[in-house]
Amino acid sequence: MNYSYIMGIKNVDELKNKNFKIEPIDEDYGITFDDSQRSEYESFIFRNLENGYWNEYLGKEIVFIFKFNDSEIKRYVLNKNNEKEILKLCCDFAECNFNSIEEMLKENEFYLKNYFDNK
Repeated sequence: MNYSYIMGIKNVDELKNKNFKIEPIDEDYGITFDDSQRSEYESFIFRNLENGYWNEYLGKEIVFIFKFNDSEIKRYVLNKNNEKEILKLCCDFAECNFNSIEEMLKENEFYLKNYFDNK
């Protein structure tokens, strides 16, 4: 199973119509989906993520997708070699100083209850 907390997204109803589990969280959404839906989910994010936002999803891998202000998109699968680069991008995009990716993700209650508590 994969879990994603979505913000900066338009057209979330598109996912509802494709059997993604969607949980409204304030003005954002918690999304749950199977491994078979990963490419469909990424395609949705590429099309709908607003400039200046990023999205990640947590499952067998932790995948980050950044959409820069110039519409450039960079996708990363978290590993030891790119962890510092991803952390820097998260800090830059959020204009915040996170100590680590794990700590940043665990601050999200949706991830804490659905992903980290099940590991």
